[in-house]
Amino acid sequence: MGKKMLAILRILVGLLLLNLAFKKWRDPDFFQIAGFAKEVARHGAPFPFYGEFLTGFIFPHARLFAILSALGETAVGLSLVLGAFTNPMSILGMLMVANFALATTYDRPGTAVGNLVFVLLIGLFGICSIGATWGLDAFLARMLPARLVFFPYRHKPG
Repeated sequence: MGKKMLAILRILVGLLLLNLAFKKWRDPDFFQIAGFAKEVARHGAPFPFYGEFLTGFIFPHARLFAILSALGETAVGLSLVLGAFTNPMSILGMLMVANFALATTYDRPGTAVGNLVFVLLIGLFGICSIGATWGLDAFLARMLPARLVFFPYRHKPG
């Protein structure tokens, strides 16, 4: 897959994440315990081992995790759209989508596969340092140490 095609996909995935984040920020109920739990349940059932983590840790701190969810989608979305710090943010994005998938896709195998593809695609953006194509990463690497911008991967020019 060419760098330009990956850059287009990077921007589209970033816009999708920003759209999801925008919907969360506009819904004040999402940031309440019942609203957060309702939103998670609306998407599907958690994997059995993850359900215990949800009920024992996430839901008692629902407000914090609702804020972290919206912030994470916003940060990763902006990073992908702008092509800024794409490599480190791709790791955050992969973890975020994987956690969403574990919390909501046990009873929806098609959605689980879609989320797996989404995780792999976001990882590919980082591995390929695709923020340097039509993004700010190449500029940031001239202003800051390149290993900071492209952490944990190495940027390969071209």
